[in-house]
Amino acid sequence: MERMVLGKTGLKIVRMGFGGIPIQRVDEAQAVETVRHAVDCGIDYIDTARAYTSSEERIGKALQLTDRSVVISS
Repeated sequence: MERMVLGKTGLKIVRMGFGGIPIQRVDEAQAVETVRHAVDCGIDYIDTARAYTSSEERIGKALQLTDRSVVISS
């Protein structure tokens, strides 16, 4: 996947990120599996926000299941 520098941060991430809004619409198990799968496939940038209801907690649970490094924007 194509990589890019995230703004002025110097962080290099995959150009395609994962948005946290959709995982609030499915059950927790599906949400965790979806995030874990995205990270396992190489996604290393995840966007979330407090307004996305349960997405922050679900993303956290998914990231506990992997040793891959990701950048989280919240």
